[in-house]
Amino acid sequence: MAFFKGSDYEFTPLFERSETGAEIFRGLRARRIRHPDPVLEHTVSLKERLDSVAHEYYSESRDWRWLVEANPDILFPDDLLWNTRPRVYDEDGDMTDRGTMDENGRERIGHIIIVPRRGEAG
Repeated sequence: MAFFKGSDYEFTPLFERSETGAEIFRGLRARRIRHPDPVLEHTVSLKERLDSVAHEYYSESRDWRWLVEANPDILFPDDLLWNTRPRVYDEDGDMTDRGTMDENGRERIGHIIIVPRRGEAG
């Protein structure tokens, strides 16, 4: 596997072979997650994207990962800006609640995002 220089996955270790020499899994171990100290709070507003928020604070849109790592309470990056609710089915398999499927999620207007200092995030 090859990653670009400077990639967050550049130094991520591969799975090691078992004692018998068999390949356990052809892939990477989980990468190291930074835990930067929060410095600023950003309030989500209408029609924001993670790359535009990162560009606002770091002058680099690719640094949206720093925002995600500073907000460990979310599982997926889009959850910083969007509320999603899954569809609900009854025991017969009929959909009883469409969730946010039609809207592709709802913006979390007013939600607070923690913004770390640039030096601490990298």
